[in-house]
Amino acid sequence: MSPLLLTQTRPELLWAEQQFDNGVATVWRFSSEKREVSLSLMPLQMQAVNPDGQWVLADIIHQGGMFQLCSVVSLPQLIDKQKLTQQLALVSEEQKPLLEEIWSMLAYIEGAALRDFLLEVLMNDSIMVPFCQGQGSHRHHHDELGGLLAHSHEVAMTAAMLCNKHQLGGTSVWVAFVGGLLHDIGKIRLYYNQPSGMCVQHESYNFMLLADPLDRLSVRAPKIFEALSACLSVKVGQHGEPYQVASIVRMCDRISAEVSNWRRAFTNVPDYYWYAKSPLDNQLYKRLG
Repeated sequence: MSPLLLTQTRPELLWAEQQFDNGVATVWRFSSEKREVSLSLMPLQMQAVNPDGQWVLADIIHQGGMFQLCSVVSLPQLIDKQKLTQQLALVSEEQKPLLEEIWSMLAYIEGAALRDFLLEVLMNDSIMVPFCQGQGSHRHHHDELGGLLAHSHEVAMTAAMLCNKHQLGGTSVWVAFVGGLLHDIGKIRLYYNQPSGMCVQHESYNFMLLADPLDRLSVRAPKIFEALSACLSVKVGQHGEPYQVASIVRMCDRISAEVSNWRRAFTNVPDYYWYAKSPLDNQLYKRLG
């Protein structure tokens, strides 16, 4: 289980590359948009990291006037430096931590098939560029630019934590994260996110956009494919979901949308007001203070 899902401690997403190696100690440079640190380390500390450069999650502390590396976990080597840097440039400063956290999960996802599926999606600029910049809806929840990323991240994190809380197992936790993250991906093709977009059920586009990686996932891990597909589908019929992870993703989707609308209703409303109406549909909302 990822510490990113369980604690408030956040290791940094950094590009690590070796600068010097004398056979006894090595010097590594860790860099991001915000800072750059060079550390002299024992070779074993970085044995899983490509000396030519690789994205890592590093916990670096400043103690006694010196920087120390407490832990380091590698992301897949396929992610080049430019790919992630360019994506982070697409989002606001407020949303950069969300995108960094999404990419960071690749260091922890249990099971190569699901990890590779997510990596393939994240590496696809035709999906990720509009996903980072799109609206979550039209005149409803998260309808600001970048709202789709914010809503999807929120659903993914909440669903994964609930699966963990209810002890559904590590596979369910990660299917919930990926399913929550991509449950609205088809919205990048709708009319409010694309000039030529249509007004249809976005779930149809979910499967169109993810067809190739889903096909490969179905061969490598049929059960994970089935459960993830349930998270991406429209709920049909009165019977409950066979996979609890799909029910949890849908519940978290509703909560994220409703809280967004609740917050909007109370925007610029004095603190002593305990109720307010939504400016969109006159829905009445109340708060406890």
